Amino acid sequence: MRKINLKSQKGITLVILIITIVILAILASVTIVHFDSGTDIRNYNYMCADIELLENKILIYYNKNKTLPTKGNVISNASGMLQGQASSRDNNNYYEIDIQKLSNVTLNYGGGDIADKNIYIINEQSHEVYYLKGVVYEGNTYYTPFK
Repeated sequence: MRKINLKSQKGITLVILIITIVILAILASVTIVHFDSGTDIRNYNYMCADIELLENKILIYYNKNKTLPTKGNVISNASGMLQGQASSRDNNNYYEIDIQKLSNVTLNYGGGDIADKNIYIINEQSHEVYYLKGVVYEGNTYYTPFK
């Protein structure tokens, strides 16, 4: 019977295996960080697209009806909720946009209620549109597209 010499056998050492696992863990963590920032960019772009659509539909509605498509009363403290992103042309009268009054509008956000801030609001004077809940992008919360 032949004896096998274990020292002459080639294989993967424990050190090489640990180094490989560490390298894979580093690559995985970098990929996850980039994936999260991609989600932020996507959410911000969705909000910007919603606001652009609403601004166009509101302009058409306003030209036709000479009034804004709003519901409810003035939202108190809305300018404070927007954390300084309100336009300098805004007054303190913000209203919830009534999406039902606008035709062919499908939004990525909004449609909730004032309690959870999942709504779009409009300023009575400037006609600027804001997403009251906001979207986080690169650590900052945006309520309207960065201008």
